[in-house]
Amino acid sequence: MIESTWFATGRPAAIVFVADPDSAPDQLRNLYRLTPAEAAVAMAIARGEGLQAVADQLDISLTTARTHLQHVFEKTETRRQAELVRIIAASGPCVRQ
Repeated sequence: MIESTWFATGRPAAIVFVADPDSAPDQLRNLYRLTPAEAAVAMAIARGEGLQAVADQLDISLTTARTHLQHVFEKTETRRQAELVRIIAASGPCVRQ
């Protein structure tokens, strides 16, 4: 058995991860097969915005925002906004303010 020692050298080491925050909606779309509108709603919810604020920001009706959010719940297999925020955070996309 070959043992990897690239990180266990006893010397100080660092790993740097670089992420493009603008790619977060694309990552969500790819992970959960969301439409652009669904990803936008999911990202806004993950930032802590209320559904009416999301609707206003995206220039859509509150009913349409609710429909997008329902689709996001179905595709991510979540039922509540808190669950959605948790899986978005765990999935790795950056959530910008």
